[in-house]
Parts: sequence; C-alpha cells; structure tokens
Amino acid sequence: MIYLVLALLALGLSGSRAVAQESQITFHSSSNLVLVDVIARNAKNGLPDKTLTRDDFEIFDNGRPVLIKTFDNGAQFTTRPLALWFVVQCYMSDVVTEGSGLFRGEISLFEPALKYLDSEDTVAVAHWCDDGESKLDLLPTRNFGHVPTVLEDVLERSIEADDHDRTGELALQKTLQLIVDATQSSHPEPLPVVIFLYGDHSGMPRSEANHFVDELLETSATVYGLKDRRSPGIWFLPGEQKEVAHYIANQTGGEYLEVMPETYAKGLEDILQQLHFRYELGFVPENLDGKRHKLIVKLADLVKNQHKGVRLRYRAGYVPTVLQTR
Repeated sequence: MIYLVLALLALGLSGSRAVAQESQITFHSSSNLVLVDVIARNAKNGLPDKTLTRDDFEIFDNGRPVLIKTFDNGAQFTTRPLALWFVVQCYMSDVVTEGSGLFRGEISLFEPALKYLDSEDTVAVAHWCDDGESKLDLLPTRNFGHVPTVLEDVLERSIEADDHDRTGELALQKTLQLIVDATQSSHPEPLPVVIFLYGDHSGMPRSEANHFVDELLETSATVYGLKDRRSPGIWFLPGEQKEVAHYIANQTGGEYLEVMPETYAKGLEDILQQLHFRYELGFVPENLDGKRHKLIVKLADLVKNQHKGVRLRYRAGYVPTVLQTR
C-alpha cells in the first residue's frame, strides 16, 4: 500500500533530475474568486446551523479583513453541486488493515447514504496502487447506483508491490490531479470533494506534507475520509506529520471520521449533510503571489451571542495563482 510514512521522504533524497521532474504535479485554480466553504455546526448536537447570513461572517486574509463578494447558502440550494470522488487504494494482502482493505466486500453498506445525494450532484470513483497505477474508474455521473459496483471491482483485484515508497506516492498525486482536471472540465464547475476510504497508517516529513497541501489549496477541493476503526493508528512520528490524509482533510476544511461496518452509511450521510448545508463565501484576492495565505473565518461580534455553541470549519488557507473567469 502507499505507506505515506515513507512516501514523500524520497523527494528530498533522490538525486535523479528526471525523478524530480516527474514529481512536479501542479493543481490550478479555476476561479477569479477565492471560494471558502464553511461548515457551521452546533457543538452540542452536531446539527448544521442553517440561519446564518452574509453579514454574520467575517473573513481575514493573512490577518486583513476582506469584503465578502458572494454568499451562497446550502439550505437555500444556492451552493455549487458536489462532484463526489470516492478514492481507494488497491488491495494488498500483506497490509489489509492499513489501507482500504477492510472495505473490500463491504461497499454495499454505504448504499443507504447515497439517497441523500442531491439530483445535481455527481459521483465518481478513482484509485491508486503502490505499483504506480493511477486511474479514474468512473467519471462523474448522476447514476449513483454505479458507485458500489465499481468500488468493489477495484478492490476485488489484488496487487503486489516491490515496496511501499515513492511509486505509490506519485500514483496518489497523479490520481488527485486527474480528479481536479476532470472536475474543472465541467461547466458550471462543481465543488470537488475527495472521500478517502482509507486507514491512513501514514506519515511524511512536515515540510513535504505542507507542500502537498499547498497544491490542493490552489483549488477549492475539499478532502474527507472514512477510516474503519479497526485500522491501526500511529501515535507518534518524530519530526514527521502522521496520518497525512487526516492532515490534508483538516487543512482543506474537511474531516476524517472513524466508522465500523454498522456505521459506514451513517458516516457518509454525516459528510453529505455537512456539505449540503454549508455556506460558500467568495472574495477577490488582492495579491496573486503564489504563496499560501492564512484564512480565518469567524462570526461577527454582533451576532456571537445569538449563535452560542456554533463552531465553524473551513480550509486553513488558499494559494492565489491565476485569475480566470468564474
């Protein structure tokens, strides 16, 4: 499997110019607006707060307040539809619990949650393997019933890899690039959402993890994950970022949930509820410097008392690169 414990470590160790060039996978922004998707939930019951307005929010770009130019509300069906990508890692018999192996043969348990997709949403499937294979198995479709069959077909095949190092990491990056490209080719462009079905027994140097996140922050993609609770965890990795997929989810405004077979559908339903009732705030960046900008979204002081207990989740930053027409 793709042991991200080792995955990007080779980036700084490789002396081959050709390999270094091969790893330069770049994601691109597709909007003249920075779109910030905000999940607002009640801390006590976990339910979404659907009552907020544009004036209730404040956005800060590197500490400076910015004007909210656009405002969309999922409760009013004005947010972008979802392009939901289920991403799995190829099955390998020697590392069943660390990757996507525990989901093999159990994908049908997710089916009840698919009914909560909206009619304008699309679903798709992609995978990567530690032998370097990277593929989009199902392009975005509104035929939601195809997803379980395709996922099971992907996980049915077993592969063998010589190692769990750089080849798999490059395959994962390529898969994410293919997903972003496929989503951006749709008009109007939906919100690309990656859902890893993946144990995430992983780690990498923090500098490399942050580089990886920066590539995704050039887009509006959001990453979520579902981890089978039986998968082993990593408690400590000196000098490294552990559970890299969890970290990417957190930095892009998503979330990683732990589930068991009996709660697979509930976990997916929770993710869909968050996304469908999100707020989407847009602003125009002042400086296209290609560097990561820190984002802070908070409730305005005048309304904080009216929404006590509401917690906001959003992506940690963005990378302004190229202005294009929305």
